Amino acid sequence: MNDTTLSLQQLLPEAQFVNCRDIAISRVSTDSRRIHRGDVFVAVTGNTYDGHGFIDEAIARGAVAIVVQRFISNSSIPQCIVNCTATAHALTSMALAVGQQQSTTVAGITGTNGKTTTSWMLRSILESAGHRTGLIGTICTSDGVDSTSSMLTTPSAGVLADHFRRMSLARTSHCALEISSHALVQKRCAGIHLSAAAITNVTQDHFDYHGTQDAYEAAKADITSLLYPEAPLLLNADDPGCQSIMKRLDRDTRIVTYGNDNPAAELRSTVLRKTHRSQRVRLSLAQGDAEFRLRLIGRHNVSNCLAAAGIAEQLGISLSHIVDGLQALHAVPGRVERIDEGQPFQVLVDYAHTPDALAQCLDAVRDFVPGRLICVFGAGGERDRSKRPLMAHAAMAADVAIVTSDNPRSEDPGQIITDITAGFSADAVYVSETDRQQAISVALEQAEPGDVVVVAGRGHERTQESAGAKLSFDDREVVRQLLRAADCSVVDNLQPRFSIQRSA
Repeated sequence: MNDTTLSLQQLLPEAQFVNCRDIAISRVSTDSRRIHRGDVFVAVTGNTYDGHGFIDEAIARGAVAIVVQRFISNSSIPQCIVNCTATAHALTSMALAVGQQQSTTVAGITGTNGKTTTSWMLRSILESAGHRTGLIGTICTSDGVDSTSSMLTTPSAGVLADHFRRMSLARTSHCALEISSHALVQKRCAGIHLSAAAITNVTQDHFDYHGTQDAYEAAKADITSLLYPEAPLLLNADDPGCQSIMKRLDRDTRIVTYGNDNPAAELRSTVLRKTHRSQRVRLSLAQGDAEFRLRLIGRHNVSNCLAAAGIAEQLGISLSHIVDGLQALHAVPGRVERIDEGQPFQVLVDYAHTPDALAQCLDAVRDFVPGRLICVFGAGGERDRSKRPLMAHAAMAADVAIVTSDNPRSEDPGQIITDITAGFSADAVYVSETDRQQAISVALEQAEPGDVVVVAGRGHERTQESAGAKLSFDDREVVRQLLRAADCSVVDNLQPRFSIQRSA
């Protein structure tokens, strides 16, 4: 039970008040079903419902006041009228959770790809510098002491506020926060002030929600509204999407650019040497240059580490601690994660589920494939359908593509695969297999010494959504079990069991 009481007039000075001069709040909710006597109900307008239609229910359950976007003529209880109730909810939730002065230094990271890896790198840097650091993102949520699995990349405003309350109680000084485009549009983070932010890239994704590339870029650009005055926004100078966003930002936005071997960028990185397990990288930051070993492969991960290093530098972290933190991070779950059961070929599991991410993953692996590159991939149901054929186009970088189910949700898995395979060229080599476990099995059976199998799309996820149910399914564990069952350390057991087909 929250015993803090705050003034809405002080929190929302531009609001209009009806039937009162001010409203004292100690608990707020956007869910009329969870209202208790004495609560304030915030009527948030969402994509599928309008909270204004549940005001009577909230009052019947004991709401003593309402926060709305329009005057409610048939209600006599106190009303607070604001331009955006979602923003009001985020502001009030954070203020009730941690007070009106934010004590945690927060860095926000958004982008189509790379948010998770960048945030893990940043956390490692901050911890190397001696700061207890929280993490909120796709894989897990940590208050700096305890960690739990995440349900969403960026949770709701109320859940976010509770996470920051726990960080405050744990005396966690810093937090790396992944911010999705959905969260930016829905103002989930409106109560959080960022000391620095980064946009890693903006490529095609979530058009089912945003509709157009312009709307998607506008959503990403809104991260600037969360920045403290004079706080920097780091932008990837190598990414066309970030370049487009730069044109729409206010002139007073403080921008710091970064790029791989990009002379136009303020912060730069260069790959000096690379192997199938790590890279020797030189960073050129404001503090100077430094060389170190990055234990993640791929040019995209060099970009991610440069973003993390740039954010850390803006937060006052020394170059030596930046290098220590980056070298200390050995892996990120489900991000080009290596599975080794003694088999004579490599198996990598990666979260790549967008065309750009899949292309970058395969490009990173290609340099170290003495044999064939075999890729298992799919596309999620109830998501942006226009990217499905683009996934096939990206997968053609592999020697063999095996198209399968990702998270089909309520859609027909076969239809999703048909949508994907429409993107293959006439000479593409691919196999279709609806059952994901069988598709992975086919890839492993086909693999020979020197080959590399990439299982893409789901990464760290431990459940698969299909036909309205969530089934236990972790690509990493499935691969391990199949390899153990086949005793893949014995080369003679590895015989291809299917014939490759070409697209029609």
